[in-house]
Amino acid sequence: MTDPHFEEDSPSVNLLNIDVARLLFSYLLRYRRHLFRAVALVIFITAARLIVPWLSGIMVDRYLVKKGFAVSTTAAGRVEADNVPLRALLKKGATLDDSTRFLFRGDLGRFSSHEAARLKEERVLSKNEYLLIRPAAAPPRAIQAKLSAGMRSGVIRGFANGTYLFSDNAVSQFTAREMILLRADDWRRVILLSLIVIALFFIQFVASYRQIIELMKLSQFAMRDLRAELYQHILSLELSYFDRNPVGRLVNRVSNDIETLNEMFSTVAVALFQDLLIMVGIVIVMFLTNMKLALAVAASFPFLAVITIVFRAQSRNAYRLIRTRVAHLNAFLNENITGMRIIQIFRREASQFAKFATINHGVYDANIKQLTVFAVFRPLIDFFRWTVVAAVIFVGSQAIVHASVSYGIIVMFLAYIANLFEPLGDLAEKFDVMQSANAAGEKILTVLKADAVREIDGPSDPSSSGRRGSTRFRGEIAFEDVWAAYTPGEWVLRGVSFSVPPRSTLAIVGETGSGKTTIINLLGRLYPWQKGRITVDGADLRSIPYGELRGRMAVVMQEMFLFSRTIEENLTLGAPFDEARWNEAVRVTHIGPLLSRLKNGRREMVMERGVTLSGGERQLCAFARALYADPSILVLDEATSNIDSETERLIQDALENLVRNRTSIVVAHRLSTVRNADKIIVIDKGTIAEEGDHASLIGRKGLYYELYKLQFETV
Repeated sequence: MTDPHFEEDSPSVNLLNIDVARLLFSYLLRYRRHLFRAVALVIFITAARLIVPWLSGIMVDRYLVKKGFAVSTTAAGRVEADNVPLRALLKKGATLDDSTRFLFRGDLGRFSSHEAARLKEERVLSKNEYLLIRPAAAPPRAIQAKLSAGMRSGVIRGFANGTYLFSDNAVSQFTAREMILLRADDWRRVILLSLIVIALFFIQFVASYRQIIELMKLSQFAMRDLRAELYQHILSLELSYFDRNPVGRLVNRVSNDIETLNEMFSTVAVALFQDLLIMVGIVIVMFLTNMKLALAVAASFPFLAVITIVFRAQSRNAYRLIRTRVAHLNAFLNENITGMRIIQIFRREASQFAKFATINHGVYDANIKQLTVFAVFRPLIDFFRWTVVAAVIFVGSQAIVHASVSYGIIVMFLAYIANLFEPLGDLAEKFDVMQSANAAGEKILTVLKADAVREIDGPSDPSSSGRRGSTRFRGEIAFEDVWAAYTPGEWVLRGVSFSVPPRSTLAIVGETGSGKTTIINLLGRLYPWQKGRITVDGADLRSIPYGELRGRMAVVMQEMFLFSRTIEENLTLGAPFDEARWNEAVRVTHIGPLLSRLKNGRREMVMERGVTLSGGERQLCAFARALYADPSILVLDEATSNIDSETERLIQDALENLVRNRTSIVVAHRLSTVRNADKIIVIDKGTIAEEGDHASLIGRKGLYYELYKLQFETV
């Protein structure tokens, strides 16, 4: 699907581009205290996850299996000069007497089977493997008798420090209870290590809880600021930007896209950082512990890299297709639900449903494609995980036979493999979130990069916004050779020049598309003009701050917009409530009957866009809003075009009070509403064709006269 209308919703090909990352961290670093705490906790949690398997290996080797070899330090002295690993190991072993040390099986991992065999031939290592026994206290007489018998038969070696080396044959001569007594110290240490592991899990739980709290605070603070600044930036944009961008798209930027960024950071970014630390840590510990087993694990890395790269490419394509088709579906739904009246009037339900079914099936196909990619990726990761487990068991069993690997190391490696492959298995979900966040971030950047045209004013001050008691415009308006175009080169106004004296009424008439509304847009600085000059009270319009200009001007548009607030809030627009001014606005604009029939009066809630009010009632509210603002300049842009004759009679009566003591500009198709204007200008194809009062223009029998005849002559 390559419809250019939906191209903007396609995600970037990058996982997370630099601009999006810079945007995200520019807000996160404002709250670096929470960020540094979260990172410190991540490092602590990572260390705890690395320590637990290592402690498990220690527990198995040193206190459960506890097997190893006796080392003759006298014999070792003959070969240690050229055997660096042996010198290092002699510092680790347990001392038995002046000439003998004990090395655990796991300590021999640095030696190959050939080297271990050579050390045995040179009588450095004992040929037999022993179980190290260190009774915590003097054993009972019966056990001592067995120990003495074992030493006489040669299956037990005893030392002056109370330590014994048991061969495999010696263990079978003792009952389970006797072995428990002999190894009581080992069981205590196993219990102690188990408690340490449990404590580590508990500390890890507390640290994870604190990490989540810090991350949530950090992400919520950052997204709050981003949301506020994005909306503030939207408020500063020209209206032409909103002409080019649908409302739903901008709403999505402020709400859903920012929430997507929040989800990416709070649930994925830090988790990826933690996963990376764990994976790197595991690989380092594996290679430091046993090179042969580490290489067996590392043999899977090239295959995993290829799988991940292929998955990323396939997932990106599937994700792009989903986003494009979902955007098409949303646009179709928005258009059809908005135009449901037309669909039902012209009985197009069946055909529109058929179109919807086609689009909906396209979304289904795109999702199935993505699910297929995910369904292949996760099982492949699990397949390689168990393949690596099998490889470690196979290589480890061979090494155990040659006494170069201990059982504890095998246990440790198996635990590390689980921790190593778990993040890879979750990569599919994380990649999906990263793709969404990247697309969302790029869309937010697109809005933020749009040029702002003004600074946002602070909280409104009634004393400085054109209300009563403040400095007002005199209302002298002048257009001097003004040229304007919405699209470069396509001029809507061509050299328009006119002036409006203070406290007078100017009417602007002309055919549809002649440029009447453009004049109003330029006066309010809603759109820029390219040539000429516009002044108010002799001051260039561009030099007047937006807040000052618009605070002293009120506009009543043809399409009246009401917010989902009360009648009072819609008319005051947040200004302090003034009872006297309210009563005057109600009286002059004749909205008293409307308020009286409403259950809650002025506090009645208005539904979205004022659908519970008629067109005429909405226009009356617009006039009341303008009167309550008490502006210096009043603009009526086709304000009576959608009003019935009875309401128009009421409005005509209200207009006499509305325009009193203020400059008024009236744009109208109904020429009956402009007869009493002090000056009328006729716009034709962007230029002023005629100007004068009603009587002079009628007498001139020009364009105004022709328009007048079309409306009032009986055919």
